[in-house]
Amino acid sequence: MMSTSESGSGLGPVCLVTGGAGYLGGFMIRRLLEKGVRVHSFDLAPARESDDRITSFVGDIRNYEDLRAACEGVTTVFHTASVINLLGLYHAHQRNFVMDVNVAGTAKALKAAADAGVRQFVYTSSNNVSFDREIINGDETTPYATRPLDLYTETKGMAEKLVLDADNGKTGMRTAAVRPGGIWGGSEGGVMITTFLEQLASGNFKATVGDGSAVVDNTHIDNLVYGEMLTAEKLVTDPDVVGGEAYYILDEEPMNGILWFKPLVDGLGYKWPGTRVPKWLIYAIGYITEVIHYLGGPEPSISRISALKITRSHTFSTAKARRDLGYEPRVGQIEGLKAILPHAREQLERLKKK
Repeated sequence: MMSTSESGSGLGPVCLVTGGAGYLGGFMIRRLLEKGVRVHSFDLAPARESDDRITSFVGDIRNYEDLRAACEGVTTVFHTASVINLLGLYHAHQRNFVMDVNVAGTAKALKAAADAGVRQFVYTSSNNVSFDREIINGDETTPYATRPLDLYTETKGMAEKLVLDADNGKTGMRTAAVRPGGIWGGSEGGVMITTFLEQLASGNFKATVGDGSAVVDNTHIDNLVYGEMLTAEKLVTDPDVVGGEAYYILDEEPMNGILWFKPLVDGLGYKWPGTRVPKWLIYAIGYITEVIHYLGGPEPSISRISALKITRSHTFSTAKARRDLGYEPRVGQIEGLKAILPHAREQLERLKKK
């Protein structure tokens, strides 16, 4: 019989990562391999990692049979797959697609996992699930957003509820959710870093937004993966504590969402802009671009929710994660930004040549 230490602290011998070809999914897979666990990767494309211990299942999260095949022989599921759609104005087909992937897809993943005898199911949620107002040092008792301004916020909250409600006591599959802030870090930097570098490369970063007083939370990829693993392991060792619960996994360094990038800008040799755009104006621009897109225009580069994410404070406490999971951040902002600086320079040069 395989010991707990040999099977990834009880997570294995086989784990499934949905969204395994994505940014977070790739880091999850690498960490699981380090823990000695074999991995099933489920996505629309094969896993980017090359290892004999990875089996790639290419399928659609909306298809139960695809998911059921990927769940066969799996002990723990890490459900990271989702669609990020920040539109608040949308057509029925757009809403239906996001609902089908984020909500119905999660329901099908839960059923496939339970039917296959999976023991633990960890869902990657978001701190957006409570974001429809200003929040300072909120916690997991803060209510879900009742007036979500975008499809992502709405559907992530709905999917999280499905996961937590699926926790099945002492005899069935145990479930929990983790709620990161803006995800960044690792060698590639992630979408958050790449989006900012695109602004630098195009010369569009000429002003900051708001008065600098709004503070937000981010989550380094290493901190998030660590929190995911802790949650899954505690579903094994302390299921009656962690089962059916959500946890904020954050860097514990709340700060202004624009000023957060200043060490990166300085490190790349760029000048920090002195001009400020008032928050009402950036919100208005977000609304106008959403309207234009609704009427047939291009995908907006900024929406109302993305404007609010940098101009309205929303911070949360990790006290519950520290208490129940033993979580504490492993990588901070300055350390993490220094680590990605060489890659950021290379990526910036590539973007400038486009």
